[in-house]
Amino acid sequence: MAKMQGLAHVGLFVNDLERSVTFYTDVLEFDVIWRCGLDEPDGTSTKIAFVKNGDLTIEIVGRAVAEERKDGWHDHIAIAVEDIEEVAGDLRKKGISFESAEPVFSDRVFPHGAKWLTFRGSDGEHLEITEVLK
Repeated sequence: MAKMQGLAHVGLFVNDLERSVTFYTDVLEFDVIWRCGLDEPDGTSTKIAFVKNGDLTIEIVGRAVAEERKDGWHDHIAIAVEDIEEVAGDLRKKGISFESAEPVFSDRVFPHGAKWLTFRGSDGEHLEITEVLK
C-alpha cells in the first residue's frame, strides 16, 4: 500500500494575491516556486502562487470575487526558526508587530520546550514563528 509522505502544502485564501505574495517573499523571505491560474465554472479565474521557505509550502489562492470560507477550524501557520530573537528582530525591522513583546515560552509543548511569537499577515491571517528548544 502506498504511504502518505507528510505535509504537501497549506492552502491560504486571500483577498489580494499580489499583496500577499509580496508580503511572503519580501518580509518572510519565501520563494515563489510556481504560479498558475484556474478557470472557474462561473467564468472567473482563480490565481494561485505557491511560496516556499524550508519545508513549508503555502498555496496562496486569490479568487476574482472574495467569498466567505466556512471550512474547518484553522488558527495559524507556524514557521520554524532556529533563533527566535534574531528572526523577530529582523521582522520588526521590516515592520512586523508581534502580539506580545517577548516570545512566549512553555516547557510543556515539546520535550525541551518551545518559544513562539504570533503576528498577522498581509491579509489578516494568523502567523507564528516558533523555536523548538533542543
